[in-house]
Amino acid sequence: MNVDFWNEKFTQTPGLYGEEPNRFLKIQLQSLSPGYLLLPGEGEGRNALFAASKGWKVLALDQSPIAKKHTLEKARKNGLDIEYQVCDIEKFIHEGTKFDVIALIYFHLPSSIRAQIHARFEAMIKENGLLIIEGFGKNQLKFSSGGPKNTEMLYAIKEIKSDFPGITWEYEFEGNDILNEGIGHSGEADLVRLVGRKLSDYLIKISN
Repeated sequence: MNVDFWNEKFTQTPGLYGEEPNRFLKIQLQSLSPGYLLLPGEGEGRNALFAASKGWKVLALDQSPIAKKHTLEKARKNGLDIEYQVCDIEKFIHEGTKFDVIALIYFHLPSSIRAQIHARFEAMIKENGLLIIEGFGKNQLKFSSGGPKNTEMLYAIKEIKSDFPGITWEYEFEGNDILNEGIGHSGEADLVRLVGRKLSDYLIKISN
């Protein structure tokens, strides 16, 4: 899906995925001390705004300038500071401080670039940092609650885990749940949820 698609979506239906943060991410962040958080595919900022309100330093990414505009308008209204970059994810490079947490919330990629992008994200997580994932599973096409219509872009838990060899998984879920995230994610859905911790870069090199 290209920039024009998402710009049109967010222009015609502002608040497409609701104003509240993703429930799974909210629960995870509430159990952690605030740090540096990366949110790729952040859209209109519902997760970024929540995290910033709890003291997290947030870098949000998306390809849609309309999504960025909506997010920063809300941030200013609420006195929150969020860094938001509009970019092609294949061209995103981060050479600064590594992230305490990277959260991939409905961040679905074409199979041709998925493993490559995921490997880059793993490298951006600091030692002992966390990776949090929620996305639609392969059976999501049975439901009308949102998500890509291309099966290759949907998650299989074994595939996703294999993209992150340096992550020790602490929580895994694959199955059905009910979503209530605006009109964009509403109803029964097939979901994959993962939480993992990054091993040290030294151990990753030894294992390779």
